[in-house]
Amino acid sequence: MATKLLICDNTAALGRVIARKFMNMGIPSDCCRDSLSVMENCLQSGGYKGIVLFAFRPDERLLSFIASAASRGISVFAGLYTSLGSIRRAFLQAGAVQCVTMPCSVNTLCNRVMLRLDYPAELLPRIELFLEETGFPRRLSGFCCLAKACELCIRAPERLWGGMSGIYAETAECFSNTSSSVERSLRLLGEAAGKNGTLSGLTDCQITQKPTNTELICAVCDAFFRKPYK
Repeated sequence: MATKLLICDNTAALGRVIARKFMNMGIPSDCCRDSLSVMENCLQSGGYKGIVLFAFRPDERLLSFIASAASRGISVFAGLYTSLGSIRRAFLQAGAVQCVTMPCSVNTLCNRVMLRLDYPAELLPRIELFLEETGFPRRLSGFCCLAKACELCIRAPERLWGGMSGIYAETAECFSNTSSSVERSLRLLGEAAGKNGTLSGLTDCQITQKPTNTELICAVCDAFFRKPYK
């Protein structure tokens, strides 16, 4: 079943814009009023795998709604109009999978939700979103090559142990290119990511110099699953 999202805000300024953005990503999305009774009725109708809601404080009934949704396997994303850690913790403890401090740009919010959704058929777009948000420059040809190489290795991690030649070849085939061109593009992208601080941030300062292509791919694959997005 395709992922379906419920956006609990039907305003033209926020909810409808977010829903349209998700629709453009290929994820069916509905909007409803941010009234708790309306949200509960929508939840009862079924069919949703994710809920995006917005709040100022951890109202007991709202936290109960989040817990109920989480118990049914529905991922709840909370946009909080406060940066207080105690409020963030209350929503996370209730079962929210992610809290985003508002105001937040629509692109950033949608990207963060997209990264956490269980949507394996769209793994490559999720990796590209992750790379872009992390700071890898999309303008470089190695960007798409890195995303594809990481997809191959995430789906079959043992490929990294067999050397890079097969990864280069399959990535090159996707872009009607050569293995040597892919190798060079990844090397240049890794150098750029080292210079602009992307790698340092991605690896918590474990890699600060120009990486090998294997190190680059391993770092991205590891961070894709381990980097916290709270």
